[in-house]
Amino acid sequence: MNETTTAGAWGEVVSSAEVFPDLEERPRLLLGVLPGWLSREVRPGQDRRWLHLRHQAGGVNCTQVELVATELTPRPEREAGLLRLFLRFYDSNLAGWGTTVDDLMTYRVALRELLGVDANLSYGDLREAVYPVDVTAAHLHHLTGDELPEDLDELLMFTHSATRPMEMLNRWRLWIITQNSD
Repeated sequence: MNETTTAGAWGEVVSSAEVFPDLEERPRLLLGVLPGWLSREVRPGQDRRWLHLRHQAGGVNCTQVELVATELTPRPEREAGLLRLFLRFYDSNLAGWGTTVDDLMTYRVALRELLGVDANLSYGDLREAVYPVDVTAAHLHHLTGDELPEDLDELLMFTHSATRPMEMLNRWRLWIITQNSD
């Protein structure tokens, strides 16, 4: 697969465990959209490698989540924080059977301490092995050196200009995925 390939975006769902067999040692930083948002009118662009990933999360609850995503390269100075975040919540069954306010507060404090970012808006995606981060230019710049457009929608291809404004709020997800403890 080359850098402009879109794998699994229109049917072939790829297991994150197959694509990233070392999640226990190396958490991944993913930028993407939920697959239900994509259609014939909206597709991932050709400038980056895209994967339609299925990821097991939620501890022993084994929730299956999907994201059409591109992997971002973490800044070297953030890699230790990513690993510490994984270790802090591994085997927690976080969100396996619900999420408490205490869970959210604990996660928010850890995210701020370990990585210097927040999940004030994205916390709804939180579960063991999926750690959301608010998608802001500052957070992206803080976590990765990858070149990304100021308007992330430029990473997508829209066949009709009228489609672009639809669901533009909360379209993007920034997830740190790790090994699930099940």
